[in-house]
Amino acid sequence: MFTLLTILSLCLDSTMTICSPAIDDSLFYVWSNGAQTECITLTGTTLGEAEYTCEARTKTFMTTENLMANGDFENYTDYHQPPTGYTSDYEYLPFDPYGTDLYDKPEYQGKSGVYLLSNNAKHTWRDYANVSPHSGNLFAMFDAAHSGYAWKASTPENPGLKILEGGLYVFSYWAADLNEAAQRAHPAQLQFTIRYKMPDGTMKKDSLGEVMTLGKDNLWHYSQTFWTSPVTSDSIEIGVEDLNNYYGQGNDFGLDDIIFQMVTLEGSELIATETFRITTEDCTPCQEFVYRKWNDVLFADNKDGQFVAYQWYADSVAIEGATAQFYQLTDTVTPHLYYVEATMENGRVRTSCVQLFEQFTASAPQHPAQSARRFLHNGQLYIKTEDAIYSIFGSKILVP
Repeated sequence: MFTLLTILSLCLDSTMTICSPAIDDSLFYVWSNGAQTECITLTGTTLGEAEYTCEARTKTFMTTENLMANGDFENYTDYHQPPTGYTSDYEYLPFDPYGTDLYDKPEYQGKSGVYLLSNNAKHTWRDYANVSPHSGNLFAMFDAAHSGYAWKASTPENPGLKILEGGLYVFSYWAADLNEAAQRAHPAQLQFTIRYKMPDGTMKKDSLGEVMTLGKDNLWHYSQTFWTSPVTSDSIEIGVEDLNNYYGQGNDFGLDDIIFQMVTLEGSELIATETFRITTEDCTPCQEFVYRKWNDVLFADNKDGQFVAYQWYADSVAIEGATAQFYQLTDTVTPHLYYVEATMENGRVRTSCVQLFEQFTASAPQHPAQSARRFLHNGQLYIKTEDAIYSIFGSKILVP
């Protein structure tokens, strides 16, 4: 187990993605903000510092019972009737799973696009391999030569087949090719999907894992995938389609032990911990909204009324008491770098670009922001202070 501390900076209104210190399919993630993903994305909305801690732990799965009513193909008593718990877009053959020599029955000769239950594929058709069920009975598909579901389970036949928003589910099945000869050229390509009703009444379809293309070994192959439900719904369909619609020899397959379960995912042994200390800063470039007036007065333009507070700085040091829209320079000899931080109503701060002021001549003592008033005369705007009248350009016009 190891522990890390990472210090980062994030610009205001920008995003950043941080990830677990250890990433592997066998790990479970616990973030201090409640997330359980490998990575989280942060957005800089508030200035200041925040910490996020991620723990990577080994996974422990707790599953519910199988939500499929007959995913093992064992729950039926009369083979003359189609099994319950699922349906198919193909024709059902009423063949005794424990019978033999289906190919000797004239009524079944030349059949294609049919399914049945069997306890040994070899008993079903002469070209089938000696494939026994993974457990109980197996679902055998002859020549899946048209589109549609070879097998489908839905909520009406499976009352427990419901999903919850945000719920984690595990889906698994076993599949095998059955044909000893022709299957080599035309293997089945199995794609399981789940369809569920959205809040607006429409049906949405998701894939449950990758396409399984059966091989040439007549052995059972296992597939498992995890799926997170985006909605709560009690109208569900889970089915498999053979994407290879070749008609003729081959394209035969068997299914067994189809399972759909809700999962509770828990973390056990702690593998690694990382704390991310992130400072959100205003990275906006400096803005030109400060102007020089009367030779020694700095003025923050606020014509839009967006600023409500000010703090002036000289050489990156806050000037005590310099919190007005105007600032009158006092040091007329030593060069200084000046700027202002102007605060808006929403708390955001805008920083003006730095201005260098070298030696200058001080103007008459006055404070335009506090003691001056403006007036019009012959169409011209003037500013009157306690001891003089100035043009708007700072030139002294009249001494009372």
